[in-house]
Amino acid sequence: MQIETLYDVMQWTKNIHQQLHVFAAHCALENDSERSELLLEYISSHEKKMERVIRQFEDNGNSNSNALNTYCRHFYEKTAIPIHLTGEHPFEKMDTDEIAIATLEYHKNIVGLFEYLQNCSSAPSVTEFLSNILSLEEAEKRLLARNMKQIDDL
Repeated sequence: MQIETLYDVMQWTKNIHQQLHVFAAHCALENDSERSELLLEYISSHEKKMERVIRQFEDNGNSNSNALNTYCRHFYEKTAIPIHLTGEHPFEKMDTDEIAIATLEYHKNIVGLFEYLQNCSSAPSVTEFLSNILSLEEAEKRLLARNMKQIDDL
């Protein structure tokens, strides 16, 4: 996917959440460990929810099209996040701790990208938009971490 505008970053973020949902759901079916299966099912449902939330955020942001049309290609290129999107996913061979760490790493990188974009922004509408999405992603990352810990404690 070519990233040129903030709208493209939002599409990319939504795609990451969607792919994590699909991979976690698939790996939950393939995993032999009941604990890992529970964790992957939770991650799948959480990522599906995040995909919907990002879509709603985009829809609401369309009313402020100036922010979404902001050019940010060179910022994205400096902070591109590698993600495994095709074929076999490593979740299939991971234990619960490794799954949790990998999932939180994806979210940490997404938060880092939005922090970087926010710090580079000078337009108030763009800064506000990024601040809102950043707050959402940070809150969801904390919720994900807390709930994964509770599943691990079962």
